[in-house]
Amino acid sequence: MTAPRFALAALALALCFWTPPCAWAGPVPGLSAGPADAAADSTPELELATVTEVEMRRVTPPVPRDAAWAHARATAWLNALRRAAAAFPRRREIRMGVSPAERLALAAQLYRAAAPPLADAPQAGKTGAGSPLHVTLSLTPRPQAGEELIRALRNPELLALRHALISETGDVLKIMDRHWPGGLEKDGAPSPAPSSAAEAKTAGAAEPATERDFWRAEDWERMGARLDGLWRAQAALDLSPEGWLTDADALATLERAAARAPRSATVRLLLAEAQLQRNLPQQSLESCTEALRLSPGLGRARYIRALAHWRLQQLALAEDDLNAALNVRSGPAPQGAELARRLRARGAVRMLRRDYPGMCADFADACGLGDCEGLAVARAQNYCRTGATATPARPAPATLPPSFLVAPAGESPATSKDAGTRGTDTSEESAP
Repeated sequence: MTAPRFALAALALALCFWTPPCAWAGPVPGLSAGPADAAADSTPELELATVTEVEMRRVTPPVPRDAAWAHARATAWLNALRRAAAAFPRRREIRMGVSPAERLALAAQLYRAAAPPLADAPQAGKTGAGSPLHVTLSLTPRPQAGEELIRALRNPELLALRHALISETGDVLKIMDRHWPGGLEKDGAPSPAPSSAAEAKTAGAAEPATERDFWRAEDWERMGARLDGLWRAQAALDLSPEGWLTDADALATLERAAARAPRSATVRLLLAEAQLQRNLPQQSLESCTEALRLSPGLGRARYIRALAHWRLQQLALAEDDLNAALNVRSGPAPQGAELARRLRARGAVRMLRRDYPGMCADFADACGLGDCEGLAVARAQNYCRTGATATPARPAPATLPPSFLVAPAGESPATSKDAGTRGTDTSEESAP
């Protein structure tokens, strides 16, 4: 019996979608559009509706108005994400490609959140005890949401970082809810089930000083600032076609976010990416190190720190971090174009260290994922060849051309054999 043609075509499409070589996490610079890009362009548009949530808080001493505002805004945002996730269309990619834990993260990627500042809120000028604050938050679908869906599903690190910021926000809200004067039932918001202090500390949301039975105004201010920092980081998190998860223009925003949410590894990682794009490798290295202190399993922080080491000409340290970034032990592993970027970066570092067998292996693996620029550069210098065109017994040291891109929108820090003493050009900035 012959299977219908449309059934065979659907099976082939499903196999291609879930096979790593077909996975796409943004185009690799320097390559023409391939099948993955064409698939993204032909993705049916995703119909999403705007979601609006309104939260009210009564400002009761010692809770300051800005902390009450941050609490209400974060609560409205999480409630809006839940509504948006529940209303997702029954698309096969969503049903099969997103776990229940990732649905809120996907909603945060497919929508942009906006809320007016405290100064523009109704009754913002009232200062009496028990005066209400009303926060109206809107989730607006991003343009080309269907393409955004495919990009998000094929970049597990993006959804993992979204999920981390959402979880941190929820942890802070739980702690604040437990200490809210008089409870939140009066404000129309149900109090969540209390969590243990140990759980809160594990999540990095609480400090010993904030777990007292009675909070002072400065305790509330600190927790409200933490919510504000996470909110700013969530807005700055976005996947660029070059592979960055934020852009250089977000540096000032992320510096403030890190100051207000100093215990968030995700915020520190995003800050490191913005710093690297602004050609601040030493600051980026320090931010990555702090992110890894807070979350040792954060593989992307290893990758960004490797690029910072490279730009500082610390090639052995760069290779060590790239090894760790390619052998992720916890969290999502890189795949598709992101995996190719890391392999190409390590191949380039090995080239500069004159480890040519390792260089050829990395460039060949990256080429198998669709990024053959490194292999082409090596073969043009008579490396990574076989048979009659094999490498001479004593070849000249391999070099990298100025146009060789080894990182998302970042140029090679060296273009010749004297790379160990040369500086780096400012990286190309990219917009989300």
